[in-house]
Amino acid sequence: MLTKNQTILFCLLAAALILPMNIYLVGEEGLGAGLQSPLLRYQQTYLGTSVITLVGDLSYVTSGTIGGRSALSILVWVLGTGLLLAAAGYLVYCRYDGITGTKKQLVLLVAGGAAAYLLSCILQYGPLLHGPAGLSVPVGVPLILAVAWYIAKVGDDGDEDED
Repeated sequence: MLTKNQTILFCLLAAALILPMNIYLVGEEGLGAGLQSPLLRYQQTYLGTSVITLVGDLSYVTSGTIGGRSALSILVWVLGTGLLLAAAGYLVYCRYDGITGTKKQLVLLVAGGAAAYLLSCILQYGPLLHGPAGLSVPVGVPLILAVAWYIAKVGDDGDEDED
């Protein structure tokens, strides 16, 4: 049975998979704009409005439609989503099997997901998150880091960390 803090943690991880992680503008001329969450991307450009799932992005990369640093950026984004999904799955698995001592692994998985999202934005838009490809505001990265901080503070049993 999940405790109150474990339920809150699972809800935070689920929210991290739904909420937008990145707000972006395409090109310096403002050719488009969009919101990107871990599992899909909503984009409006002069060509129209698109909703592109993570699987769709991967198919663009594997088919060669998208290449170069944009493809690398998508692959790193997929890695971040995979880390968050692994954290949620690991939390559920450990809690229902009664495994304790999972705090460090969860913190690493969640913080690794945040780092991967930030690296993905840097790969696409440059180190200042602004360049010829456009502008990126990775609003979700601090939120995911806050979830990692919450995991580190609350711990396995809901008690404060005794370090």
